[in-house]
Amino acid sequence: MSRMWNFTSGLFKSEIREFQVMFWSFIFPLILYFILTSVFGSLYGDDTQGISFRVGIVREESLSGLGMILDKVIEDISSENGPFVKKEYGSIDEALIDLKEGKQDIVLVIPEGTSAKIASAAVLQTGEVALRVHYISGKDSSSIASNVLSEIIDEVNLEIRRQSGGEYVDVVTEAKTVSAREEKPFDYREYIFPGVALMMILSVALFNSPIGLIQYRVSGVNKKLYTTPLKPLEYFAGHFAKLIFTMLISLTLLYLTAIFVYNVRGPILDIRFILTLLFSMVVTISFGLMIASFSKKLSTVTVLGQTLYQLMMFLGGLYFPVFHLPWGIRWLVYALPTTYLVELSRRVMGYQFAPVSLFWLILVPIIWTAFSTVIFVINFKKVMGYE
Repeated sequence: MSRMWNFTSGLFKSEIREFQVMFWSFIFPLILYFILTSVFGSLYGDDTQGISFRVGIVREESLSGLGMILDKVIEDISSENGPFVKKEYGSIDEALIDLKEGKQDIVLVIPEGTSAKIASAAVLQTGEVALRVHYISGKDSSSIASNVLSEIIDEVNLEIRRQSGGEYVDVVTEAKTVSAREEKPFDYREYIFPGVALMMILSVALFNSPIGLIQYRVSGVNKKLYTTPLKPLEYFAGHFAKLIFTMLISLTLLYLTAIFVYNVRGPILDIRFILTLLFSMVVTISFGLMIASFSKKLSTVTVLGQTLYQLMMFLGGLYFPVFHLPWGIRWLVYALPTTYLVELSRRVMGYQFAPVSLFWLILVPIIWTAFSTVIFVINFKKVMGYE
């Protein structure tokens, strides 16, 4: 045990003496996290709202007569320059589901008999014509949209008065509050954290690991190790421990930055989230070992590592959603293990971007791990320089 510990310690000390290892493993992830949160964090604040409100329209009857004025107003307010973007629904239940899920800001219901009530009110000057407006209590955009719509309905009253010869019709909105489904607010600082963490894990797994293995082989270090009592299993246990230790140091620095600089706490401290990061370490290290098994020269492993690093980082969805890409590229998105690893971490945090079940988020990385490990075992002698 002490022999393996001494070997692991020697590997780690030898590696961190290199400035490029120190920079890419420990410093660059912090710089990247700082840049991304500083540049893009303010664009995704909780209070960010567009200039348009979303309104769902439920018609329980087709308007006629003076009621068609209401139709005209709805078309005007949802035109290109209007304050609303409308969507017609066939039922109130469907509209309220979208309202609760945040897909609409308000829902306007035009009850059955509205046209007749408007005509009767214009002639007899009695009663109110009530339209129902459903909105989310406590949600600013929903409350504001409801108030804006109420003001617009006053314009309907004035227009009906003008077209009916001066008689005033009191069309009003009855506001009805709806409880939204519990939904986690989007926080870019949280969203980008697993992406940066996985980027750091990738850089260690795809560069430090295979480059170190090939370098030891071509420099003759492995041949010297053959003369010692160190066993192959101890060698790779030490190599694996060195990589995990490097990742944990970098991850600790990233955690300290997120917690004390950006006040990101809750989700990233969840034990389930931490386990997803440890799972990612195992998967990516196995991927790095497979790269080493394909390479005979340092130049080859560098090219392979850099190519896969860029593909897995950008098409794996570490920094932005990738499931809207055309199918000519999207098939690669579904093939990469990082797609599932970063989505798994974000799923634990309360975010969901990928149309993939939790089962596949775990199974696909396991398949990649098994496949990579088998390839490495088959090419073990070549990696170690036994042949």
